[in-house]
Amino acid sequence: MYRFVLALAALLPLAAAAQPASKETVTAVSSVAECLAIGLPREWKELLVVVELPEPYAEKGAVRYQVTLPDDTDMAFVPCDPNLAPVKLLALRDSQSEGDRGWTMLILTMQPDASFNIRYQYPRPANRN
Repeated sequence: MYRFVLALAALLPLAAAAQPASKETVTAVSSVAECLAIGLPREWKELLVVVELPEPYAEKGAVRYQVTLPDDTDMAFVPCDPNLAPVKLLALRDSQSEGDRGWTMLILTMQPDASFNIRYQYPRPANRN
């Protein structure tokens, strides 16, 4: 497992360089990745971290950790510190533009080669009829 953590930490900056990720994003995801690696099974295809907020700009919410195994089954897993990912990922709002900070869901996906993607979901605008 220790070798996997070292490999993941070493590859992450290279994988992030292939996509438009800010320095803040790479730093946050790198620190989260080290902690996530502790709870991962030996072989996996994709991991998912979902941070859900009850409303835009909320400081606390729910977090879910899920891993897809080689046989395509999904299972929950526990990282070294279940609170680390939400703290680090919520802090990314500080580097976002004012209009992008109001998300209510952040979805971080990672692959074993350390490539990653972050998607944000925003609340639907109120219907003004």
